[in-house]
Amino acid sequence: MEKATIHEYVIPFKDIERKIIYHFSDSHLTEYDSLSSDEEIAKAKKMTEAWEGVRKGFCDAYGEEYGELQKQSPRTHFQNLIEASENGDALVLAGDTLDYVSGANVRLFDACMSGYRKPYIAVCGNHEPTKDIPDGFLYSSAKKPIQTIELDDMIIVGLENAKREIVREQLDALKTLLSGSKPLLIAMHVPIMTDGNRERLEKSGVYFQLNYDGCPDTNIELIELISNNAERIIAVLAGHLHYSDVSEVANGVTQYVTSQGITGNINRYIIGE
Repeated sequence: MEKATIHEYVIPFKDIERKIIYHFSDSHLTEYDSLSSDEEIAKAKKMTEAWEGVRKGFCDAYGEEYGELQKQSPRTHFQNLIEASENGDALVLAGDTLDYVSGANVRLFDACMSGYRKPYIAVCGNHEPTKDIPDGFLYSSAKKPIQTIELDDMIIVGLENAKREIVREQLDALKTLLSGSKPLLIAMHVPIMTDGNRERLEKSGVYFQLNYDGCPDTNIELIELISNNAERIIAVLAGHLHYSDVSEVANGVTQYVTSQGITGNINRYIIGE
């Protein structure tokens, strides 16, 4: 049986030497271990069982396969997706890696990533309040407002937008990066509503939209910044929807939303010439 479902996309981009970037989200780890309290163990078992139905519901609702591969545990899927990504140049984890912040979930992330040989970014999702993430772990970096991976001819930028909000600090940092010579690949959890996915996202509600009615002005400014610098933006990567979506943000910039990692989905991008 295959260990993961890989969705491959080719993104031609001038002046970038061929790169392979992997991207997944929504692994929703629900772990307990020998250090867990009775309360944490009970919660982990309850949430693991709950996700068996929830993830199938997303697959059924959006026409995605749900068979023996997809039924594996969140932990198994996460470990398999990490393994699948190891032949790439970098990895983006676009939020909700953890179903909730707990000692066991953070420890499992660190155990899986401590030997990872490639650069990676993990941003927070709505299930991972930044205030709950402890310091001193590999996963602690997920709560930073902005993270970067600088490769030889491109930069991957991770934006923390789990509360469906972009802040001024992030916009200022993006403007500084855009003033440089390297194009940007932007990653975040909550996606932008586009003309291509508007019907689905409007039916789903503002919970799944970054640019919802009444959103902060800074959210709209992010989209305008992307549009006004389209020739410098490789793509936008996101998660949160629990189904795959590919649509144009603005001026030829494509947003790729990966399907749920909790059913073993991962995106593979071949970027460059």
